[in-house]
Amino acid sequence: MTLLRFAQSFHRWRALVVSNDQRGTASLAPTLQKLGLIVEQLPIQLDSEVCTPDDLSPKRDILFVDGDLNRPLAMTLTQGDLPPVPVVGLVGMEAPSRLRGLMQIGATAFLSKPVHGGAVFSALYLAVNEYTRRAELRNAIEEFEKRRRLRRHVIKAVTLYMKTHSIDDDAAFARLRGESMSLRMSVEAYCQYVVQRSATEPDRSYAAEIRKASAD
Repeated sequence: MTLLRFAQSFHRWRALVVSNDQRGTASLAPTLQKLGLIVEQLPIQLDSEVCTPDDLSPKRDILFVDGDLNRPLAMTLTQGDLPPVPVVGLVGMEAPSRLRGLMQIGATAFLSKPVHGGAVFSALYLAVNEYTRRAELRNAIEEFEKRRRLRRHVIKAVTLYMKTHSIDDDAAFARLRGESMSLRMSVEAYCQYVVQRSATEPDRSYAAEIRKASAD
């Protein structure tokens, strides 16, 4: 896993505020603007339904969601999922149900109401960087699972090379790994290609075939 780079500046980010508590959040917008963010207040319908923009991006947007709303966002995440952008929960009533509701929409930082300007940057920093950390971890797990599913192709490719080249398993794997490295492919992906192509063309040079296809 690559070393995570922490965001420290949020200049020109878009802060989307979901709250109708003007007194409790009075200092939020001015503080965010001082930090260089563009603040937008999302409209709340009479039934507390909130529609988020279609162009949300985790590289430029952050949601500030009031947990005291009856339905702060029509979005509940399953375990392991991430919201479309980082979320900061605005907490007035510290009831377990309100906190649970904010966590279910993916809040990774919290601000108590009334919001104090001195606490805003810390919440912003934590929300964005914790979101990024979780996203990187999720991507790493998905890559690991993908490679784990391909391991069966490694076994089949090693067996194939042992048979076609009359070599032992260590030599077969070393040969497959060397060919995959020369092509800048993972050994699992290369073995999958070898196994799939061997069914119809068992005597082909797979590395040469991939190089030719790349050149074309």
